[in-house]
Amino acid sequence: MFFHWRTVRRLCFKKFPLQLIIQARTISGADAVNALRPFYFAVHPDFFGQHPREREINENSLKRLNGYLENLQKPGFRSFKPTRLTFYVREKEQNPSDVQSFGASGFRAVSFTLHTRDLLSTVLDILNSCSLSTEHVQSLNGNADAQSNQRARRTFSRPIKWDKTYYSFTGFKDPEEELEQAQRMEITLSSWLENNEESAAKKLKDSLPLRKELDRLKDELSHQLQLSDIR
Repeated sequence: MFFHWRTVRRLCFKKFPLQLIIQARTISGADAVNALRPFYFAVHPDFFGQHPREREINENSLKRLNGYLENLQKPGFRSFKPTRLTFYVREKEQNPSDVQSFGASGFRAVSFTLHTRDLLSTVLDILNSCSLSTEHVQSLNGNADAQSNQRARRTFSRPIKWDKTYYSFTGFKDPEEELEQAQRMEITLSSWLENNEESAAKKLKDSLPLRKELDRLKDELSHQLQLSDIR
């Protein structure tokens, strides 16, 4: 009997490696969103207003990442394709020793491939690929173990909901105040001109008849008063 148990245990561990058993411990969609907050804050397109190319790449990669996370939460979904993503990661507090790595712009490109089949492994892969801390994920994983019986009795089918910018998350407050403050601080002449170009062009077009009439009156008054010019 003892020999039989040892044989079964050896076969189980051979068929299901320890890594897979650990990865089977999962977290909820809300926990995943909370765990990825440092990542979202580091790649949020609003912080790349002066770098349109990097901003567009992050926007597109975030949309693809959103689709991957939503598929992970669909009951019975098993058709996963490796997803290659590239992000420009912002360094919040850049150290002098990191100048070469991040460059003068204060961010660096990070590429990684997602091929995991559960939220916990995906979250860890993302954070590790971007050299972000994973300590807070361990506490989430502990909470997931404590609530495993309750989660086993229900199927989590609600996908992560994104706002119009894709980066506000269901069930948690978005760091709107920090983002708004950063946006105000990053307003430059070029960004202001870009935001007001259409409005300025419309006002210029609307004022054309008035300016023509003003020129006509100036010419008429100059002729009547025999003036060389009116300024």
